[in-house]
Order: sequence, then C-alpha cells, then structure tokens
Amino acid sequence: MGSIVSPSNVPPVELLFLGTGTSSSIPHLDCLTAPPNRKPCLTCLSTLTPEGKKNIRRNTSAALRISGKDGKTTTVVIDVGKNFQAAAVEWFPKYGLREIDAVIITHAHADAMNGLDDLRGWTLGGAIQTRIDVYVSQSTFCEVQRSFPYLVSREFASGGGDVPDFEWHIIEDKVPFEIKDTGVQITPFIVHHGRLFTTDPPPAFAPTPCATQPTTPNLSGKSSPVRPLSGTCRSNAPPKIHPYLCFGFLIQDTIIYISDVSLIPDDTWALLELAKKPMPVLVLDCLRLRSHTSHMGIQEAVATVRRLNPSRTYLTGFSHDISHDEYVTIGKAAGGDEPKDTTHMSIMERRGAEMIREGKPVWIRPSHDGLRVFVSSDDSVLDETYD
Repeated sequence: MGSIVSPSNVPPVELLFLGTGTSSSIPHLDCLTAPPNRKPCLTCLSTLTPEGKKNIRRNTSAALRISGKDGKTTTVVIDVGKNFQAAAVEWFPKYGLREIDAVIITHAHADAMNGLDDLRGWTLGGAIQTRIDVYVSQSTFCEVQRSFPYLVSREFASGGGDVPDFEWHIIEDKVPFEIKDTGVQITPFIVHHGRLFTTDPPPAFAPTPCATQPTTPNLSGKSSPVRPLSGTCRSNAPPKIHPYLCFGFLIQDTIIYISDVSLIPDDTWALLELAKKPMPVLVLDCLRLRSHTSHMGIQEAVATVRRLNPSRTYLTGFSHDISHDEYVTIGKAAGGDEPKDTTHMSIMERRGAEMIREGKPVWIRPSHDGLRVFVSSDDSVLDETYD
C-alpha cells in the first residue's frame, strides 16, 4: 500500500481516476446474471467480494487538482461519461472536490460526453457555481448540438429548462490553451480511436458524416443556432475508411493523458517526443491483451511506454477480460520483475508477460477507480496503492 497524502498537503498536481473501464463498464450485467451452464467471468464476479473492488470500473474519466497562479488550485475534469454521476457521488465528497473550473472532452462517444447533463447538479440555481467552462473540438461540439441541443441553446429545453449552464470553448490540435486565467496550460493532440466507414469524407473529428458543420458556439454562453441534419446518410458510393480522431492531452508538462487510442500519428509522436523527459506520468489506454480496432492492446501499450519512457505509467480503459491483480503481475513483468516460478501465474498473466518480455524495463501499473496520483514540484511521483 502506498503512502496516504492528506488534502491539506497536496503536491502541485493531483490526479484522481474517476473511472478506468471501457464503454460497457465493469461488471457486466450479463456476467452477473449468467446461467449456471456458462463459464463464469471471474473478473465480474469478483466485484461482489471485498477482494475484487478494484475490478469495479466506470467509464474512463479523471479529475485533476493543479496548483496554478498564486498557488490557487484549479480543478479540471477529463470526460463525463454515462456513469459520471455515480463516480462523482462516490469520489467528490471523499476527496473534498466541489467546484469544477473546466471540463475537457476527448471525443464525442457516449462514454466520454453523455454525463454532460449531470453537470446540472453544479449549476442549477447556482448550487455550486453559475456555469462550467467546457473545452471540446469543433466536431464534438457539433455532436453535442445534434444529440443534446438544449445543452447549447436553451430554447430547445422542454418544460422548466432545468439544464446545466455551460460556456463552450473550441480547442484545436496542438494549440495550447489556458484554463481561464489560472496559468494552467493544456495542449490537446490528435490520436486515432478506431475507424469510420463512410460514403463521404467527414470533417475532421466528425463521427456523424451526414451532419452539416454547425456554427461556432457563442462563447458568451448565449444561444447559438443549430443547423438540422442535411438530407440522408444513404449513398450509392462505396464506403471509405477514415480514422476516428480523438484528443489526448499534455497537461502542465507533467502528465500525458491518452485514454482512447488505437494509433498515434507521426505528427503527434513528434509533439510527444519533444515534451519533457522523463515525463512524470503517462496515462494510457489498454483494453485487453489483444489489440482492438479502437484501442491498444498490451503489446502496443507497452511499446508506447518504452518509446516515451515516462517515470510512471498507469494503464486505463480496461475490459473484463483480465482482472486488476493480473494486470499488476503483467505490469511488474514489464519492469523486469517477473516471478521465476510461473506455475502460480494465471493463463492471462503468463500470456501477457510473454507478449511484452522483450524490451527495456519500464514502470507500469493498472489504474483503478479512486486511485490518486501525486506529482511534486521536483517531478517525483507517488500514489496511494503502489510502492
């Protein structure tokens, strides 16, 4: 068990994992209700016991507390997915989180943005704050307009209009931005998160190729026009393959955060390799052992870690294929700490260790919901789970 850091003595950067699971979360309902003749899912069933609590994983999300100008703490949330509300109810009171200075969204999938509506708990009637600044790509904003128009233009809210109040900010690839006037700087960068099969090339980032490009949001928070969908998505043209583009973030030259990635483009590699060496913390997607169309597998993830060579790497975005404890064993193997006697290792542990055995030792561990990581002013890193 790592050292416990009290809220009164928080280093310049604190990272709290609000969720560390893939879009379906863990446990899976079908595993918990499986008939007796089906092979049991040990990862999901373990969540019913105290020993398996680290296998309970909500949609990938994080909160950061960063010391900005004049020592003032800035709170930034990355992604608010389908079960963000439950994560906030569990972790915000426990760790003294309240006001949110910014929400930054990686992409427009449900597990990254469908919890936007839950932020009404912060702004409705000024309960905690009058509004929340939300930072998104132009196409993610387009998807919010399409899916949740009332979050952009209040006239689309039915009834009493009890909706959250946002100020929208459009951010761009490799263009650094500052959270308000806090001195906290974040650089978004593009990674690939799977592929799109479309009949027409979509705009950059766009997951909905049949939607017209919307107008840029009014950053004063006032209503903006929402254009309707144009025509139909049907076409006789053969489908074309385009990468689905997603944001990763370089935060205060201290944390590289890449929660959803299948491939890192060359121009993004150039940005990351120019960043501080060693980067104190890398948060990196790893769905399972095998690679996936939309996510890295263990081989791709470990190869990325070895290329970037950060001080510490915390994997995230897990499926239920492998348990937390198995990932710990595999992470230790990546650091050269593989048991000589492998007879007690599970099949997945042995398979994972074999897949990443060749290469320089690197520090890798699985994140889990509620894990806190602290980066000090001298770039030293500690957390509350690992030594």
